[in-house]
Amino acid sequence: MKYCFLSILLVVVVSCNLKEKDAGTIEDSSKSDFNLDYAFFTAGHAYGHPSEKHVGLHTPFVNQIPFINEYPNMELGVLTGDVVRRSTQAYWDSVQVDISRFSMPIYIAAGNHDRGEIFESLYPYYHSFWREDDLFIILSPTDWNIEGEQKDFLVSTLNNAKSKANNVFIFCHELVWWSPENKFKNIKINYKPHYPGSSNYWTEISPILEAYSNNIVVYAGDLGATDLVDSYMYHAYKNITLIASGMGGHKADNIVITEVASDGNVRFKLLKIDGKPPVVLADLETYTLP
Repeated sequence: MKYCFLSILLVVVVSCNLKEKDAGTIEDSSKSDFNLDYAFFTAGHAYGHPSEKHVGLHTPFVNQIPFINEYPNMELGVLTGDVVRRSTQAYWDSVQVDISRFSMPIYIAAGNHDRGEIFESLYPYYHSFWREDDLFIILSPTDWNIEGEQKDFLVSTLNNAKSKANNVFIFCHELVWWSPENKFKNIKINYKPHYPGSSNYWTEISPILEAYSNNIVVYAGDLGATDLVDSYMYHAYKNITLIASGMGGHKADNIVITEVASDGNVRFKLLKIDGKPPVVLADLETYTLP
């Protein structure tokens, strides 16, 4: 099992006794033969700090839209939940103005703050789309669980794609793999009382994902809302990579840029957005527990 938990400001590993290990299917950023095909970004908790009263996207994030638009081969973005503070027309109208500033399609994986009739009139709760040989799946778990019709949709979509997808990118809001009793317990998520007490990720969803030979990346966005929680996490095991990010705390606001090479290899970059100009701090490193 591979594990990495990074501080976005220092780009250092804060977990104890970690040893660097080969990143497997993730392309080593030191290689010079990475032929970039396209890139996309993910941004978590995009409305920002809970106590700030603006109605659009987090201001430091909005300030970096020109940089994101000009990033090489940037083709799309996914907001991984909590895009609005409250799901009212005024909040969504303001967010739509900010989204219109991007020069690429923007997708949303609904968070608990987003759900409601207005969201449903604008976006589907779950759906999929292709970018050439890569499959993108947007989900909205119910109380941290991917179940019912949404689970059926995930399984059927993966079954139909397993023979033709290079990479599968899955997006949701909650860190569905997190529990106060598993190896991720030291990661400070945005609001622990939202955790319902259990999640079916490890008992049902992970076995489904592991059954495929495709490289699968799962993104979540429920971190970074304040400076009291963690801003980023990364964990890779078997054919699966788990990534979470977020913004709002100002000291560690971030997005993640995923770069896909023409041969299908993938690498991830950590972008610090709470300053001018923005800083691409590093490619993400992979570590293993002792």
